[in-house]
Amino acid sequence: MTDKEKIESMLYQLATPEKMGSFFVDNATSDFLLIRPSGNPITAEGFEEMMNSGDIVQEKSEITKIHKFEFLSDDVVLCIFTLGAKFSYKGTPNDDLPTVTTIFKKIKDNWKIHWMQRSSGNSDLSLWE
Repeated sequence: MTDKEKIESMLYQLATPEKMGSFFVDNATSDFLLIRPSGNPITAEGFEEMMNSGDIVQEKSEITKIHKFEFLSDDVVLCIFTLGAKFSYKGTPNDDLPTVTTIFKKIKDNWKIHWMQRSSGNSDLSLWE
């Protein structure tokens, strides 16, 4: 597998509802942060705890489109994609199409996700064309 294929595979794993909770614990750098739509950061462990709390019930999660995939160096990749996410939070249904920005780092020949920031609401996919 090429490095690009490895990272794309990781993105598709991330978007699997049953793997999403533990994904970052297993695949992130030790200083990983996810910036949520509220602007509040959360660690990999905090995200796993939130996903396992019962407050969030995932119905669907999928990579809708990868908009940008750029090697910034041999060991750093920037990836921007749209994520289709249907879930409920404390009983309130959400059907989102956020834009997600990620930075991957290669550490000891393994790609790890280092940073993620998720927009709120629904992305206008036509703006990416």
